[in-house]
Amino acid sequence: MSQNNQNCIAGALTFPSHNEVPTPSQPRQPRNLQGLLRFAMEATKAEDAPGNSELGPMDEQRRKFLEEALKSLTVNVAEILQNAIKVLSDTDKMKGIQLGEELPEDVDVAFTNLLEYIDDIDIANDFYKMGGFSIFPICYGSENEEVRSRANQTLAELCQNNPFCQARTLECGLLNVLLHLISSEQGSGLAKCILAISCACREFEPACRELISQGGCGALAQALRASHPAARTKAAFFIRYLCNHHPDAKEKFIELNIVRTIIEQVKSSRDETSEHLLGILLNLLETLEPAVLQQCTDPSLDLNNVLEAHLQHPDLSGDTYTEEKEYCQEILKIIQNFPAREVVNCEADRYMSMLLV
Repeated sequence: MSQNNQNCIAGALTFPSHNEVPTPSQPRQPRNLQGLLRFAMEATKAEDAPGNSELGPMDEQRRKFLEEALKSLTVNVAEILQNAIKVLSDTDKMKGIQLGEELPEDVDVAFTNLLEYIDDIDIANDFYKMGGFSIFPICYGSENEEVRSRANQTLAELCQNNPFCQARTLECGLLNVLLHLISSEQGSGLAKCILAISCACREFEPACRELISQGGCGALAQALRASHPAARTKAAFFIRYLCNHHPDAKEKFIELNIVRTIIEQVKSSRDETSEHLLGILLNLLETLEPAVLQQCTDPSLDLNNVLEAHLQHPDLSGDTYTEEKEYCQEILKIIQNFPAREVVNCEADRYMSMLLV
């Protein structure tokens, strides 16, 4: 033990030696422009070269520079929305975008700017109040598929978990426009259209009722046969929601024999849609409704073997798609309690009748 340490009294206050550097105190948070400059200089003092770091009064030139710098970082959201609305509601401009043509830069920027801000519910509502919904009839009337697709993406973002914009969408007749478009859109454009319909309706009872009354269930069932995987997946996801939350929609899907469509799709291939398709089928079967059981036990569909083969798919061999496997297994448990119904062979009966004449 050194002599210095021997002379120390236990519990006494001690002070750093001359060659020890005390820890610098944290600068105060800035409250004005001069404070912002002081904060920045204090925070970086240790990195500066030796010299006089005393701060004097802020001169006018420095103040002006900082004001301009801060102003450049401030975004006027209202102005951005207004500019986007002005571009996208320009009928001549939007009609001038031809089929298959790339979007003009100002149109592309307008859509991009909208999507950057309208995920905030307050800004989405402000967008409507500023007349923003006027862009949709114009965009949906465009022959350019990218314009319609970007409009659908914008409307979906506005309506997502936002009852105010869902109500305005219904009032403006946009849901009916979307239900008309779903029958003609293709590829990723169809996927965006279904997304917009889903966001406009989910958790909003009036829109769901309108969709069901206007034939939306048939349009969604048909979309399960789309060639684009994302379109099929979004349709399946929304149909599953409707079956879980709206008994009248579920009844309509049963009338449409969506069971056949689901089984044919599961049999044809396996992709990200399969889990949702099997989820719909399980939902339909759980209540053991006679009509559903009759459809599922149709020998021409061979559901038992379709599901057994699906469980053997390489994708389902690991632990990734556990829900999909569970749906398959639960469906198998249900249908194995009900034998396949007999089908009368009309051709054979007709032939036998001819022999007996």
